[in-house]
Amino acid sequence: MISIKKNDPPHTRERIATRIQSATAIRPHISKRLAYTKDMQTPTTENVWLKADNWREVLEDPGSLPSEIRDFLESQNQTTESWLGGQDSRQWIIDELKSTIRDRDDSVPVEDGKYTYWQRFVEDAEHPDFLRRKNQSDHEILLCGDERAANHPYYNIGAAYHSPDHELFAVTEDRQGSERYALTIFRAGSREPIETPLTDCRGDFEWSADSRKLVYTRLDENQRPNTVWCHIVGTKQADDQLIYQLEHPGRFIGLGKTSSAAWITIDIHDHQTNQSFLLPADLENQSPIAVTDWIEGLEYELEHVDPYLIIRGNHGHEDFALFRAPLPKAKIRSNPEHWETLWVPKKNALFSDYEVLAKHWIIEYSEEGCGRYLIVEPNPNQFKVRRELILSTSIHDTHLDPLPGFNRDTIRMRVSTPAIPPEVREIDLATGNSRRLKVSSPPNGHTESNYVVRRAYGVSGDGQKVPLTIVHHKDVTPHPESPVLLTGYGAYGMSLTPGFSASRRTLLTRGVIHVTAHVRGGMENGYNWYRLGRMADKDKSFDDLIGAAETLIRQSWTSAGNIILHGGSAGGLLVGTAVMRRPELFRGVIADVPFVDVLETMLDADLPLTPPEWPEWGNPIESKDARRRLGHFSPTLMVEKRSYPCILATAGLTDPRVTYWEPARWIHRLQAISEGGPFLLYTELNAGHGGPSGRYAGLDDIARIYRAVFRLFNLPKEASYAL
Repeated sequence: MISIKKNDPPHTRERIATRIQSATAIRPHISKRLAYTKDMQTPTTENVWLKADNWREVLEDPGSLPSEIRDFLESQNQTTESWLGGQDSRQWIIDELKSTIRDRDDSVPVEDGKYTYWQRFVEDAEHPDFLRRKNQSDHEILLCGDERAANHPYYNIGAAYHSPDHELFAVTEDRQGSERYALTIFRAGSREPIETPLTDCRGDFEWSADSRKLVYTRLDENQRPNTVWCHIVGTKQADDQLIYQLEHPGRFIGLGKTSSAAWITIDIHDHQTNQSFLLPADLENQSPIAVTDWIEGLEYELEHVDPYLIIRGNHGHEDFALFRAPLPKAKIRSNPEHWETLWVPKKNALFSDYEVLAKHWIIEYSEEGCGRYLIVEPNPNQFKVRRELILSTSIHDTHLDPLPGFNRDTIRMRVSTPAIPPEVREIDLATGNSRRLKVSSPPNGHTESNYVVRRAYGVSGDGQKVPLTIVHHKDVTPHPESPVLLTGYGAYGMSLTPGFSASRRTLLTRGVIHVTAHVRGGMENGYNWYRLGRMADKDKSFDDLIGAAETLIRQSWTSAGNIILHGGSAGGLLVGTAVMRRPELFRGVIADVPFVDVLETMLDADLPLTPPEWPEWGNPIESKDARRRLGHFSPTLMVEKRSYPCILATAGLTDPRVTYWEPARWIHRLQAISEGGPFLLYTELNAGHGGPSGRYAGLDDIARIYRAVFRLFNLPKEASYAL
């Protein structure tokens, strides 16, 4: 349910309306097994058939899907492909998208001790190779992605790290799309496993300081991480030692390591609270030390500079602050009331990330979703900001690349804007000087001055201004007939940062205006922005998106019926609810793996993410109010016998986050009782939440979406404007 990942001269609305009306003649086979209770808030048992009784087995083996359901999904796929015109009709889009990818592409090398490590895509490769070299010697391949992916319809790497002594290399791999990983250990350079892979793993792990052990997390039968284990290299998984057992089904487990490399961290969390535990990195003592009690509403992460923990937390500061506290001792937990406050962000700014090194600390805070950076002097007696890193653009996407070395004097930052391709910069923390290490310009050419990036504001139903990031070609003059693709997310406090997309130019060079609505439910305007878009206030997220559309219409960026909505996962809920409430505003909706059967999912405690999601959405099993609220904005329950625009929903058969039957039930119901459309479903039968794996295989997914946009807007095949 968490987390995803344009025009010719104007044409008349009448022409496009005629095209859409003719398209509605395509009607897939509709099963008669659909029924809902009169109050439309609880599906009856007749509608459960799309959820396979053996759904857990299907996550691991897609071939075990019952034939009745498979036939339905395949029939829907055929109908969708027919409406789109088949793959031949979008092959040119795939080719254009492929032209934005460099056939051979190396990451920026990272030095760690006597070795240099990096990743490389070779020509036609779907997956990267992991390489290293010693000094200036010839490189060796640690892992060949395509070799490991051979004969598997799906393949994804969760994590891949070398051991501290550089002798071993480990990787977690998912071969179903279900996010249930196998962990394999190699002798560095041999590419042959040295033992039987560890199974039923989450994607993360951490090496011990002596490189002889590693810590990893296992999933239970409901796909939830619930135990942490210590594995000794060369032994059987059955002999692994249990380190931590999570008894609460509504919480997650994550692993990490402090920059000092002295401690492995175990993080227990839901969407509102977390509790951290420390393990000495040598793993000689395997009894985790609790940093704090579980304190409802307390969120924090920690770094280590002996003898202190340096903590980013929300104790007393909802937008987070920087604290210092002594290292806890066994059975003596740290009390946040006694933490020393070092730094608090200014009003309306969110303290979003940090990095702690021996001689430098780096603080990232954000305003309207755009990062700002401070370099701090780690003086034990006085907190001192040494300098602020000034970026040349006010609308941008930035993040820090993780690097080894606690005593280093540099950081690496990735920077892009909607008009400027990503570049990697190395920054000298002592001087503030930076140098460019890599620019990822599309090989088919790009001129940044051809694109206009604007910050505007929509007006929501309660009068709240909602930030909008608008991108269009410089030769496009917005007018009431302009085609607009409007996107949003608005959940879990996740912010949509305004970064570069090479593929998006396929739409921009055809005249489409791309708009991102930073609706409440994200943290673009701080933690309060998130709080105002969840639980009892969740309706504000939908009001914000609708308000953004109305503002664009009112300001003549476009007009009603010339907007396509696009959102994925919880963003699919956002766009799905918006179109159910105000269908007349939109030309169509594209919903990727959308979380649209909200109430039914939150009532099913066996599903992987349901108990952990209750703090975010509410628990309708225990609360009548939650049941009412969730039914109020669950798109599947909102379907009525009225006209809706074209809706295309996608699903992944092995998706453990948004199960395939959610979008299937939504589209099924629309096809059964609603007018307009068409209502289309496409299910990836060998993929999960992220869609097909591989840098080229995933292009067909994007092309399918773009083909729908091209058809609905009647866009020209040839670009109208220069890249």
